[in-house]
Amino acid sequence: MRILSLDTSFSFLNFAVIEDGKLKLLHYIDSQKKTLENLPKLFQELCIRPEGFDAFAVSRGVGYLTSLRIGITFIKTWAYTLKKPIVSYSNLELMAKYTPVPYPKIPYLKISNNIFFQVFDENYRSEVKLYTGEELKGFGISIELFKEFKLGDKQFFHPFFPFSAYGGIYAYTYLQQNPEGENVFEIEPLYVKPPV
Repeated sequence: MRILSLDTSFSFLNFAVIEDGKLKLLHYIDSQKKTLENLPKLFQELCIRPEGFDAFAVSRGVGYLTSLRIGITFIKTWAYTLKKPIVSYSNLELMAKYTPVPYPKIPYLKISNNIFFQVFDENYRSEVKLYTGEELKGFGISIELFKEFKLGDKQFFHPFFPFSAYGGIYAYTYLQQNPEGENVFEIEPLYVKPPV
């Protein structure tokens, strides 16, 4: 099974190609161009054609809402028109799942001036929340870019976290149990409205 996984949650975009559960290609670009400008041209340059994939995966965030909407719409359009399965993933959930630290795990990311987090225990997952300074117990997980913010009483910082690669591997596992994928019309960006 060949899966294209796309993450457009930040100013950079990254995508991965997963073949039979293994990473075959990881492409990361941090550009001043807008996501919509980059995607079609980049896929054309790299000969990435939707017909060459059996399924698609896409990040639903957390992240910048406009970039997420563009990436999600792009991949949903391919999945719908080609009648191929699609799987969405949460960046925070991937960080909790693929970071080898003990529970409770508190993955977090900074979006604009806000920090969004989730708390994961072995049998529990909170909703995505906006951090307001509350004391949190557990392992804070983020990327080195956000090292100045320390959530939890211990921290683990990834130098780089390839969301698209982990999202593609997650999608491969998901499709083993659910070959039809998710309902393309129900995939939307994660959105937590900051207080006014």
